[in-house]
Amino acid sequence: MYVPRFLWLHVLAGVCWIGLLYYFNFVQVPGVDAALANPDGPQPAAINKYIAPRALFWFRMAAAVTWLTGLSALAQLGGGMQGIMDAFMLTNGMAVILVRYHHVI
Repeated sequence: MYVPRFLWLHVLAGVCWIGLLYYFNFVQVPGVDAALANPDGPQPAAINKYIAPRALFWFRMAAAVTWLTGLSALAQLGGGMQGIMDAFMLTNGMAVILVRYHHVI
């Protein structure tokens, strides 16, 4: 089965987006707490001033690329704007996730 390159970009951007979300929740927040607890260590301002803006930039870019490539895929699979509308309304064969979930129950 041929998978267009933009779908691989969609998957890669989604993995980056989720990975950065995990970074914020499991690395940066505990790191700021540890910096606050250590009086001789780098203060949270060092983390928030230098690291957080770059990580937030890439987080936003990964989110935007994921959404845009996802919309592009829906438009290409469904024949333009109708494909996007079908996916959000779960009609015309775009309800695959809902159908598969229903069979599991």
